Amino acid sequence: MLKLKEIRTARGYTQKDVANMVGVSTVSMSNYERGAQMPDLETLIRIADALCVTTDELLGHAANQAESEDVWAFKERMQNSPEFRGLFRVADKAKQEHLRAATAVLKSLEGKSDE
Repeated sequence: MLKLKEIRTARGYTQKDVANMVGVSTVSMSNYERGAQMPDLETLIRIADALCVTTDELLGHAANQAESEDVWAFKERMQNSPEFRGLFRVADKAKQEHLRAATAVLKSLEGKSDE
């Protein structure tokens, strides 16, 4: 996967971090990053969810990269805010589409809605 290492390092994760989140070995993560092995579809989806990106982005087809960055920024903001720590624990396991919806709600509250 061409973009896996780039996205992982931009998020500040080690291979071991992502491997643990996804439930694969560190060796497998290394193989995925080097292109020596491709993950099965289920694992690809788990990697994308863990990194808050689409599978297309992992594969180098970044049509929604700005939206994923918004989702990541929202997740980081929740993690670093005492008021949102409880929500972060829930959001950490949430699907990307739910994080997108939450981001849209927060933007609308801040008056930054794109709609």
